Amino acid sequence: MLYPDELRSRDLGITNYELRMQAIIQLLVDNLYITNSIIKMRFRWFFVLLLFPIMAFSSLWESGEKGVVKQIIDGDSFVLDSGLIVRLAQIEAPKIIIGDDEGEKARKFLQELILNKKVILKYGGLKRDRMGRALAQVFINDGENKWVNIELLKTGHARIHTYKDNRANIIDFWIAEREARRNAHGLWLNPKYQARYATQPALIGAEGSFQLVEGKVVNVTQIAGIIKIEFGMDEEKDFCAIIPEKAWELFDGNKEGILKLKDMNIRVRGRIQAAVNTRQSKTGKNYRAHGPQIWLDHPELIEYIMTK
Repeated sequence: MLYPDELRSRDLGITNYELRMQAIIQLLVDNLYITNSIIKMRFRWFFVLLLFPIMAFSSLWESGEKGVVKQIIDGDSFVLDSGLIVRLAQIEAPKIIIGDDEGEKARKFLQELILNKKVILKYGGLKRDRMGRALAQVFINDGENKWVNIELLKTGHARIHTYKDNRANIIDFWIAEREARRNAHGLWLNPKYQARYATQPALIGAEGSFQLVEGKVVNVTQIAGIIKIEFGMDEEKDFCAIIPEKAWELFDGNKEGILKLKDMNIRVRGRIQAAVNTRQSKTGKNYRAHGPQIWLDHPELIEYIMTK
């Protein structure tokens, strides 16, 4: 399916399924035309083609706990009056650290939004993490029914960060994040959080951090149980993305679909692993040097970006 980057609800507050579908369909009609029975995209700037079958138009979630928010921990977690610690699922706000005020801005925004308010938790995947925190979609339960996770994305106080076991209803998240990114809201004004080019200079200092990285795929190769998506000719220094075999079946077209990424412009997201020099294990096995990497275990971490 083709999803233009311009695709966004005219009113992101729409919660009624039928009304939201009408808005999305109208936007598609505005941007598509048909020639020789093939749907083609009318461009203004570019569109994004997601590499997975979307089943996310429904806003249905499994209802969970209710309570009053008594403490804000940071920009994406808080404590209910029951003592339950809640982590907002499928998004990530900046960490609160010295020298970077984006984390504190996100915490203050969340505090103003939900502190001392009644909320309801809803689930679309794994419900608890290893620390026992609830991994939830959170809605303000005061008649507004405002979706807290999406509010943080819309205002640029968080970025999408899905996991293999928490990636439901993703279309709502893409719409909200694209709106904030296109309008340079919040953290999208900060170069530290903007998408980086897949070049060595652009990725200096990014090791260990969650980043969006984009560029043209120069080669896609299968090596044993992984598929390597290369963004440069020097595999010992240039950035690449790695998809393990256990994740191939999640992608549209399975392995064959991933291999077709060559020559495409894409954006990937995840934590960047540092470049590694040639090394030998204690057992004598040789490992080749490689540049910085992002490992991708589900398709929602990839976007196609096709320029006109």
